[in-house]
Amino acid sequence: MAQKDLYNKAGYWTFLITLAFNIIFFLYISLVHPGTPENPGGSNPSAQTK
Repeated sequence: MAQKDLYNKAGYWTFLITLAFNIIFFLYISLVHPGTPENPGGSNPSAQTK
């Protein structure tokens, strides 16, 4: 008796691609993106908060 794949191959690949995109996006936002004018990130550590 032949074995049959019991998982959704298209859904599996969609999940992996989405997971990889999210990880890359969060790394970009956390480490590369400079921030917005209202919140410049770590470029000026002596800035006072409101």
